This record gives sequence, C-alpha cells and structure tokens, in this order.
Amino acid sequence: MKNKILLFGFLFGLIHSAKAQTLFTYGTHAVSKDEFLQAYHKNPDTTGNKDEKLKEYLNLYINFRLKIQAAYDEKADKDANLQTEAENFKKQLTENYINKQAGLANLIHEAFVRSQKDILVQQIFVSTSGGNDTVKAYALILKAYNELRAGKKFEEIPATYSNDSSLKLVKGSIGYITVFTLPYSIENIIYNLKQGDISSIYRNNSGYYIFKNAEERPALGKRRVQQLLFPAPSFFTTQQINDVAHTADSVYQLLQKGTLFSSMLPFYSQNNMNTDDSGAIEVRVGEYSPEFEKEVFSLKNAGDISKPFKTGYGYNIIRLVENVPVSKDESDIATSTWLQTQIQNGGRLDTIKKHLVETWLKATGFKESIYNHNDLWIYTDSALKNITNLPSLYKGFKPETILFQFTKEKITVKDWIGYMSNMELPENENKPDYEKQMHDYIYISCNSYFGEHIEDFDRDATEQLKEFKDANLMFYVMDKHVWSKASNDSTGLKNYYATHSKDYLWKESVSAIIISAPDKAIADLIAVKLKENPESWRSLAESYNKVYADSNRFEIDELPVKQQIQPQKGFETSPEPNEDNYTFIYVMETYPKNEQKSFEEAKGLVINDYQQQLEEKWIAGLKKTYPVKINEAVLNKLH
Repeated sequence: MKNKILLFGFLFGLIHSAKAQTLFTYGTHAVSKDEFLQAYHKNPDTTGNKDEKLKEYLNLYINFRLKIQAAYDEKADKDANLQTEAENFKKQLTENYINKQAGLANLIHEAFVRSQKDILVQQIFVSTSGGNDTVKAYALILKAYNELRAGKKFEEIPATYSNDSSLKLVKGSIGYITVFTLPYSIENIIYNLKQGDISSIYRNNSGYYIFKNAEERPALGKRRVQQLLFPAPSFFTTQQINDVAHTADSVYQLLQKGTLFSSMLPFYSQNNMNTDDSGAIEVRVGEYSPEFEKEVFSLKNAGDISKPFKTGYGYNIIRLVENVPVSKDESDIATSTWLQTQIQNGGRLDTIKKHLVETWLKATGFKESIYNHNDLWIYTDSALKNITNLPSLYKGFKPETILFQFTKEKITVKDWIGYMSNMELPENENKPDYEKQMHDYIYISCNSYFGEHIEDFDRDATEQLKEFKDANLMFYVMDKHVWSKASNDSTGLKNYYATHSKDYLWKESVSAIIISAPDKAIADLIAVKLKENPESWRSLAESYNKVYADSNRFEIDELPVKQQIQPQKGFETSPEPNEDNYTFIYVMETYPKNEQKSFEEAKGLVINDYQQQLEEKWIAGLKKTYPVKINEAVLNKLH
C-alpha cells in the first residue's frame, strides 16, 4: 500500500511538472510555458514564421516581466493614486458583472416595449400618512375593491372612499403615463394590466392603491415647446383672474398678427432650469398636469401656437418647437444615455439587485450568529447615546461580538453600532425598527462584500484586475525611468542630438498653409481668396466660423491631403474631404532635402530616440538585477 502511495505521488508530480514546465526564470522568479502562451495567444502575430514570432514575443514578454518586477520592488503597487484607480476599476467590473446578472439587457428591452404605448390611469388612494388609522384605511380600500369586483363603475369609487380631495375632483384619473413616469413597482402593475382591468390592492409607505388601465394609445413621444405663463394663483380674486385672462388674450392676438413668440419670452416666460438656449422645455407624457399635456400634445406642426388655456398655475400659451416621436428602433433605445440613466436611477436595477442579494448570501458564505435580538437592541440604544465609548459588556454583548459573517469577513457589534449611528431616521419615527434595520444592514454588507471580493465570483475578474494592475505599474515605471526622465533631461537631449545630428535631416519639404473648413463651398471660397493674398491667411480663416488654419514647415509626406504635392511656390491643392472637414494646402516656400534640422525642429524625434536609449540601458540593468535564463528545450517545443 505504501508503494502505491509513493507511485501515485511520483506520477502526480510528473504530470504537474509537465503541465507547468518552466520556460524562463528571472532572478528568483519563474514563468511557465503555459503562462507565456496564454499571454501570446491574446494577441498573436499571425504574419511570417510562427517560431520566429514566438521568439520575438518572448523577448518582449521577458522585458515586460522585468519591468513589472522592478515596479513591485520599488513599491509602486503601494502608490495611492494607482490603488485608487485599481479600486475604481474593480467597482466598474463589479457593476458590469451585477448588471449582467440582473439582466440589464432585459430591462432595456422591457423599457423599449413599454415606451411604445401610453396608458390612461385611474386610481383609488387611501392615505395612511398624517396619523390616519392603518386598519381603517385598509378596511376602506378593501370595501372599494369589493364594490369594483361587484361591478360598480370605477369613476364613482374615489368620491366615496378616497381621502385625496384632488382625486375626487378628477374621479380618480391621473392622466396618461408611459415608461419611467411612475416608480417601477407601480409601473409594473399598470403595464401588466389589460385595457379595462383593475389591479389588486397595492400598498407602499403612503397608503393603499387600486389602479385601472382605463385606455391605451400608441405612444406620443415628447414635445419641445416654448411657454408663456400668466400667473393666476389661487388667492387671486375673480377680477384679478379676469385681468390675467385678458392680458393672455391680448398677447395671443399680437401673436396671431405676426409678433414673434420669442419676443414675448422675456416678459412672460418663467425662470425654468429645464429650458434650453431657445427657451424651450421638453415635455414627456406623465410629467406635467393632464390639462397642460393635453394642450401640448394637441399641437401638430412646429410653429403651431395654442390659444390661452388655464392650469393650476394660471393662463398658458405654448408654441410647438419640435415634435419628437418615440423611436421604433430598439437599438436607438439601447444606446440612449437618457434611458441608461433612467434604468440606473429609477429603481429598476435596485429592485432586481435586492433579489440577487438573496442568492449572494449563500455564495458569500453568510452565517448569522445566534443571539437574543431584544438584548442587542437594548445594547444598541445605550451605545448610540455614547458612540465614542461603547458599553464594555451587556448580557454577553461587547463591541467585538460577531453578529454575522461571510467567508472572509466578520461583522461585529461595533460595526453595527457604526452603521446605526450614521442612519437618518424618518421624522415621524421616534425609535428605530431594529429588526428592519438589521435586515437592511445584512443586505448592504452582503452587497459590499460581493463587490470587494468580485474575483471570487467572476472567473474573468481575477485576470482583468491583474491586467489592469500590470498596465498601471508599467505606466508608472516607464514614466519614471523613461518618458518623464527623457523629457525633463534637457542636457541629455541636447547631447544626444549633438551626437546623432546626422540622423535628423529634412526630407523634401515646404512651408505651407493648411486650411480646414466645415463644407466644400466655404473651402472653395477661401481657396480663391488665399490665392489672391496668401499673407492674409490668418485673418481670412478667423472671419469664418469653424475654419481652422495652420502654417509651418512640413515634410511633403506629412501633409494631410491625398493629392500629389508639387514643390512649387504658390501651388494650391483642391479642397478634399478629410474626416468632418474639407482641407487644402497652399505652398508658401520650398526647400531641398537633406538640410539639417535644428534641435527645436527635431525635438520630438530626439525625445523619442533618447527614450529608446534610456529604456535599453534600463533593461540591461534589470537583466543584471534579475538574471534571465531561458529553458531552450521548452522553447524549442513551443507551439
């Protein structure tokens, strides 16, 4: 039996050794064949001889590992800025992973489908806030629900059972809604009703609700409108209201006779942070009062002006600036920044993430300690009165007592007290609901733990975090030993230039003016004027919007045009499309090739070459610090 164990151990070691063959070592560190090939296959060079490409990449990879090791030995990984960047990247990875688990794509699709129709909503609401009896409120809403089920008309119910006076006046109608108009939990209820159906009783912190899908219509999209408002607050007398109505009608008559709407905005528009440069506001379904939206969406064509109409704020006159229909292309919705923001901030993801936490509790190794909850609440009350000096002991509780734990983290009484001390309780809540707060704290802690240990749950995260960290370390040491060192070494740069000056000769070159204009007509016009008076190029360019000009000495192959350049004074190319502009060249002077570049003219090239020299010397020094040994037998078997 002992021999069998020894044989198994030998075979296991042999297999493990074959899988982890060392390709090269540097100092005391080793890199396996598999590790190297994994890096190579991420971005392989498929041109030319594969064996040669592998050996070329091996040299680059060795240099990479030497630089990263130097960064660690110089404690670059402890740099506060790099650590902050790494933490931010980790948060981004976590957010992406959670969004994927939460089905962000499904939420976008759901929002697109719902955006295609508007729903006219009626509701019955019985408030439980302001001291209203919860039991009585539920009895009222239940009676209303039973009467609806028995066939009573929805419009008759609010007047009898709702304690919201505004709903009684409109017979429960709250107007049309569309996606994102209401909280997600309520939107879900309404969009899952068929036209004419009523919901079950729904409760939130405000009270009890019953909703009805009264009517559906194809989505109207949104409108951009300019608004004139003639305020008529509720405390105005009848005469004052009539005077406001008369003023609004007088302005309307002026508009009908040709007075510009914009000329009235300084006098009758209200300061509104939502207006754009033209003084227009954007109106979506469900955002304003039903009577206001009715007038907005009745305007059909840009420039249409409404008659004066009254809302709760006074008399309004509106002008349609733009009719923006709802998109029928789901890809437009998926790439919409506004929609992404609504999904992120509108409770959709939060609702689903709460369900995800239930699965994470198991994945994170959550385990709750057994303790007397009432005794903990008494300890908590006492501790919150003197947060700087926690009670040392109360019925087994002390600051370091563990309340719950995850695989790699323990949450103590001290942590719990710290959490509660930062809580802002509702104004009407004299004493915290500790059971609810503990439930929330467990969920918050689980969510935080999951993000801090994302690499334990997402296989790709470990590699992505390592790659990001390596990239940051590489930038740090390259900047320290090469890039900034070269740029700041003015003496070294000038000495390098003096030694290698013959490497910096002009090719065939010209002094030229480069003009870029937003369209061909403007470019053609400038080209004619420039030909007449080349010296006026700067003032000529400045006289047009979005026209850019530059003048310098350029090597001919550097000029940003496709046309062949004739090295002749006064030569001008035709304007040609170049990205978003039309560009042309005017030659001011010509120069022969092989003229010596001055240090300033060659400085960019000198810095680049000097950096390369510094890097080569640095790597040579690293190879002395970390001697490199390549396993030729393994190298020859790479494939």
